[in-house]
Amino acid sequence: MKRVKTLWLLASILLLSTSLFGQDTKSDVLYYSLSYITPYLISSDFLDCEFAPIYLNIEANIHYKPFDRISFTSGLGYSTSSEIMRFINWEAPPEPGNYFKLSDSNFRIPIQFNYHFNMIPGKDDWYLKAVYTNGILYTTSRSFENDELIRKRKSNNYYNPSIGLGIGSILLKDKPVGILLEGTIEKTLRWETFKEATYYSMKIGILL
Repeated sequence: MKRVKTLWLLASILLLSTSLFGQDTKSDVLYYSLSYITPYLISSDFLDCEFAPIYLNIEANIHYKPFDRISFTSGLGYSTSSEIMRFINWEAPPEPGNYFKLSDSNFRIPIQFNYHFNMIPGKDDWYLKAVYTNGILYTTSRSFENDELIRKRKSNNYYNPSIGLGIGSILLKDKPVGILLEGTIEKTLRWETFKEATYYSMKIGILL
């Protein structure tokens, strides 16, 4: 597993290096984007959750387009989610100030391949995407009694890769600031969660 992590990290660094130092003078070869993604990795049973998690997710990427119809994307993303669960006491009603708070934090490096439909300058740039995401995930658990923190525990970091397919578009690409839109269907590759859920995400960002 360490060898797999190392290979993907080297591939990410190589792609970024190629993007930075291998660009030519074409205006559409290299883009930078900053995106907000909501929600990210929401499972298909999300609507059945009594206490809906709160998600925060941002991603900064480099988009390298060496060919008219082919481009590559990579960068760095961070997401965090928090979920509150009440203590269960079968002999008495729950106390509002007694609860657990679970927080997940995920650092990731996406490796994305894009196939573009349109090559006409000035038109919206639609594309299909396939992405492999390297993620490092850890969980923090906090226990509260009467709204006061009584216990805090943090899990070990672990590798959390995922694969996804989707569709995207670059709007106003010939303007100083463009708009990036993407929708993705995704599956984690960890054995514990692969069979249990399908995940969906929507991304909106600015493109320079």
